[in-house]
Amino acid sequence: MATPTVWMIRLDEDEQAARLAASQLQAYGLTIKGQRWPDEAQSWLVSAQEAAEAHAGVVLVTGSAERYAQPALRRGLALFRLSLQTRLGRVVNGYTLLSGPQAPTALPGTALLADWTAVQPERWQARVVARLHAPVAPAWPVRLGLHAHERLGIWLESHPAPGQTASGALTGVAGEQARIDFHAVGPAGRLPDRTHNEYELQGLEFEAAGQSFHAWGLRNSLQPESSYYTRLDGEPDVLACGMLPEGEPDAVSLIALG
Repeated sequence: MATPTVWMIRLDEDEQAARLAASQLQAYGLTIKGQRWPDEAQSWLVSAQEAAEAHAGVVLVTGSAERYAQPALRRGLALFRLSLQTRLGRVVNGYTLLSGPQAPTALPGTALLADWTAVQPERWQARVVARLHAPVAPAWPVRLGLHAHERLGIWLESHPAPGQTASGALTGVAGEQARIDFHAVGPAGRLPDRTHNEYELQGLEFEAAGQSFHAWGLRNSLQPESSYYTRLDGEPDVLACGMLPEGEPDAVSLIALG
C-alpha cells in the first residue's frame, strides 16, 4: 500500500506560508506534494487526478482568506474533493492555513468543505499527521461521489439514505445555470454499464432555501449498495438530494458546494 502524502494547494502568488508549512510537516517525516491552484475552467478535474496519483491523504490549503471565500474557488475545491475521494475510494480530510479570518459559506445546506477547518497555532502539525493515518468521515446527510470521464461527462453519484434502502431517488441542482441531462441506477462506486429506470421524473422545478432547483428522479428502490447517478451540465452551487416515494420529493437534503 502506497504511503499517503500531504497535498498542498497554494491559492496565491506568495509562497512563504506554503514553504514554512511544508518544512514543519517534513520534520514529522511526511511526504509533501502539491500545486498552485489554477483558475482555468474545470481545473479541479486534473488537480484531483494528480492528487490521487500522489496518494493524497490530507489536503492543506494556504493563501488569503479573501481568496478562499470566492464562490467559484470554493465550488472548484468542493468538486476537487468529491472527485479525489471517489478516485481513492476513501475520505480525504483537509485543513486551511489562511491569512485573515475565515468566513463561512453563505449558501444553504451542509457545506462540503465545512470540515476543512482552519489550523490552530498549537500542534496543528500533529493533527495533520493524525488525520493522514486515521481520516474522519464528514457528517454529510447523503452519500456522494463524482465521476469525471472525457467521453461520458461528469456524473454525480448519490444515495439519499446511506446504509438504508431508499424509496426512490431525487437529485436537483441550483446556481450557475447548471442542469441535469441524463440519469441511471447501478452499483455504488462505478458508472453502470446499463440501467433500468422506473417511473422517471425529468425537469422538475422547485424552490428551497431561496434557491431554484432543476431536478431529475426515479422511483427505483435504491439498495444500500447501489447509487443514483446524474450527469451534470455545468457546476452548481447547491445540490438537493432526497427520496421519491409515490413520485413526490421527500427527505430532501441540501448540499453546498463550498
